[in-house]
Amino acid sequence: MSLLSGYKVIDFTSFVSGPTCTRLLADLGAEVIRIEKPDKKKGSGPYYGGERTVDLGLMRGKKSVTLNAKDPEDYSILMKLIATADIIVENFRPGVTKRMGVSYDDVIKVKPDIIYTSISGFGQVSPYQNRGAFDIIAEAMSGFMSITGERTGKPVRAGASIADIFSGLEAAYGTVCMLLHREKTGKGNHLDLAMLDTMFAVLNNPVTAYLNGGGVAQRIGNEHPQDVPWDDFPTADGIFVIASARTNTFVKICQVLGCEQYSTDARFCNDDVRLQNKEACHEIIRSYTRKWKTKDIIEAFNEAGIPCATINSIDEACNDESLQARGMIATVTHKTAGKYKLPGSPLKFAHEPVKLAKGSPILGEHNREIFSRLGLSKEEIDALLSKQAKVRTFFKEFEME
Repeated sequence: MSLLSGYKVIDFTSFVSGPTCTRLLADLGAEVIRIEKPDKKKGSGPYYGGERTVDLGLMRGKKSVTLNAKDPEDYSILMKLIATADIIVENFRPGVTKRMGVSYDDVIKVKPDIIYTSISGFGQVSPYQNRGAFDIIAEAMSGFMSITGERTGKPVRAGASIADIFSGLEAAYGTVCMLLHREKTGKGNHLDLAMLDTMFAVLNNPVTAYLNGGGVAQRIGNEHPQDVPWDDFPTADGIFVIASARTNTFVKICQVLGCEQYSTDARFCNDDVRLQNKEACHEIIRSYTRKWKTKDIIEAFNEAGIPCATINSIDEACNDESLQARGMIATVTHKTAGKYKLPGSPLKFAHEPVKLAKGSPILGEHNREIFSRLGLSKEEIDALLSKQAKVRTFFKEFEME
């Protein structure tokens, strides 16, 4: 049994933020049932085994049911399914669920204690609530992009869609908190989570500093606003990073590099003066690291207890000894694509460990299983799926014209 076994989640999500939330719930054992359009398109690649790799990762462990909320028969089945659920997660633009008839106000009529999580760009109530939003929008508006990049370069987004990912993480956390509260009180709840809010909260340190009389944070590349030396440094055959947060670590760096005289230099002898003389400190360190091969300096620094690392490419990270030893590459199975690999769960519980085995579902893979649970007969299910097949055929022919 997994930690969330026995809980049923209705998943109305798409793109990344919502699916990240429900993926985390599925990883912990919840039964996540995706509601998808019968004529849903696969979208752009890359693909593996005929499936989008993004879906193979984000939709793992979930079930797929095809229903069209605009169809009265399908809507009736959908509401029956919702009445059996514990959690609903959606990331439509505000107002869409109301038009679909599955808003929080609609759902509590059939399931008063529902846990309902809404993820959107700007929130259900906001001057911007009708605007469209993607990851880069939240990164830009929150201030995150303004402090990301090199000092003299342009603002840049993160290499991964972190506004989506952080929003999914916060939503999953909030969902489980609401679930825990319901266990204590019997009351449901509605979470209104905005991507812009999330990314603004991520900037806790620079925002708190500014709001309390500090300056406006600027882009500083791989440097740290307080700690020195903290940056990327060249070697004879590559590049690596150093993270030194205290003077005693700086002393160790000087000892390993053979430049002990700088550990007592008046410009560098404590945290405050090193920060004031950051450029000079970094240039001195670079003049010594250039003489070392990357492998040798990493070994020497690690032996001395100095935080450092190579800058791994994705393929190098996939072969990292620690990530492999901790089971961070999992193998799951897809109905048509077969076995494939993806990142494992970082949640390592002493009891009830997370075990990933199920891949993402194909469209409508669990229709018969879920519909029969709701009391539909084989004949009723056959008729429903036949109707959906005609819809798919119509749209396919329409697109070819």
